[in-house]
Amino acid sequence: MYRTVEQLDTVISTLGSTASSLCEVLRMPESSVQGHEVLGLKLAAGDGGIRPGVLLIGGTHARELMNPDLLVELAVDLVSSHRSGTDIVLGNRTWAAATVRTILDTVDLYLLPCINPDGRSYVMTVDDMWRKNRRDNPGSSCDGVDLNRNVDIVWGVTEGQTSCSPCTDIYCGPSAFSEPENRNVKHVLDTYRIDCFADVHSYSELVIYPWGHALTQTSDSTENFTTLPTGTCLPIQRAGYREYLAPEELARFQQVSATVVREIAAVRGSRYTPEPGMTLYPTTGTHSDYAYSRHLADPALHKTDGYTIETGPFQGNARESFHPADPEPIKREVESGLLGLINSLVVG
Repeated sequence: MYRTVEQLDTVISTLGSTASSLCEVLRMPESSVQGHEVLGLKLAAGDGGIRPGVLLIGGTHARELMNPDLLVELAVDLVSSHRSGTDIVLGNRTWAAATVRTILDTVDLYLLPCINPDGRSYVMTVDDMWRKNRRDNPGSSCDGVDLNRNVDIVWGVTEGQTSCSPCTDIYCGPSAFSEPENRNVKHVLDTYRIDCFADVHSYSELVIYPWGHALTQTSDSTENFTTLPTGTCLPIQRAGYREYLAPEELARFQQVSATVVREIAAVRGSRYTPEPGMTLYPTTGTHSDYAYSRHLADPALHKTDGYTIETGPFQGNARESFHPADPEPIKREVESGLLGLINSLVVG
């Protein structure tokens, strides 16, 4: 039911070879910690030029099996629609072929469907609740780093669901970007123009936007993450700290998140909730906050809006919620939401 890493790679390679006018296989500069090549895909049509870019990643947490499948199926649907002129029908929501054509003629779409291939293989063969990558942690009997705590945004600050202990599922790693899987994500952000980023996770039926490490405020720009110490292995040591987000930025995150929620609901009525990451639980070192924070830490970098989508509901237990017996309805509704996210760069 769920694709192996090899099967995901086959879909990517096949798209690159059979639809080369629309698809380019992206080979990441670094292999995973266990030596597996990491493949991505760029989808675009038209004459090129300076175009907005969207980066979607999946498989960050190994046990969240449906999301890499969702991303390669999104690619297949986009290519099929563009080449044949047929609509994409997702339950009660139809994306017209003309809209799909406009999307691919206007936007550069980058996909990293499975950034953590070692973890996925381990889940499918050994431990179906494994979360991290497969890093061997020296001096510890516990393996793995949580890739969504390992990037350079308030890294190593143990706020909420972040830990410096290798034996936890939320271990942040020995340093920011210590993991090659995450350096590949950074490579794409560094190399291409990316205006919008989304990390697709499971579960909770949420569309998440900044910030994850602190409550948001819109009045004091001096209260920002660049003033916080990192690598402390302690919570934020400033009582009442709130992270600044410009009012117009917050309004845009809320507007786009509402669009994603609406397009998900159009498929079969599922009601996702848009909210800041902190509302779910506090985190540091996450991909979506990092993607957005880059231009604030270094104004020379391009601004990238960052989102996390938590696909699917709680289904009675964690195992069934992370990899349900029938993921198809969830994948279809979230595909519509992702199309809404991508299309937001077209319609403004």
